[in-house]
Amino acid sequence: MPDLSSLGNLYLILAFLVPGLIALFVRSQFVTGRTLPHGAPLLSYLTVSIVYYALALPFVDVVVSMREPGYPKALSWFTLIFVGPAIFGLLLGLNVQKQLLRRLLRWCGLNPVHVMPTAWDWKFGDMREQWVLVTLKDGTRFGGFCGKDSFMSSDPAERDLYIQWVYDIDDENNWTSPGTKGALIGAGEIRTIEFWPYHPPGDDT
Repeated sequence: MPDLSSLGNLYLILAFLVPGLIALFVRSQFVTGRTLPHGAPLLSYLTVSIVYYALALPFVDVVVSMREPGYPKALSWFTLIFVGPAIFGLLLGLNVQKQLLRRLLRWCGLNPVHVMPTAWDWKFGDMREQWVLVTLKDGTRFGGFCGKDSFMSSDPAERDLYIQWVYDIDDENNWTSPGTKGALIGAGEIRTIEFWPYHPPGDDT
């Protein structure tokens, strides 16, 4: 096991683990808190760091070759180890949300495993404003509007849901607004959720 008291080993840890940690942290902000499914966190950080360095190899060569005192070497190392991985993690997160790589692979005739672990994560991870019809396990139904002030849990152990506007539904499926009222629904109460697109006033699409 490396001697952490050695300054050289600390530099190695900084160089090979911190970029992966930063990239995965930024990525997790776009993937409902999830990180890459490796068994050990250190292996995750190391793997992502290696991929990052492979992509940033030209810049790595420039930083390593800096020997003249006139070059901003400290700033270059900071950019390489901290700023670069943050941008890399941002691109990874956007790729998951927009499914760019998955679409490319499917266009090539491949069918990769979806990175989103559940349909809940896939639907609510990048959902725009929509009308919803919620049916509870006891048969109760109510309509609602899920907008920017609504909340869908990203915790896999607690799939609760907050709807910012709710509507009562009568036996003829007429929606009636009880006023400005929201509803918090516990994870174990939901049976189904139906969705309809919301078109803002003046939007003819």
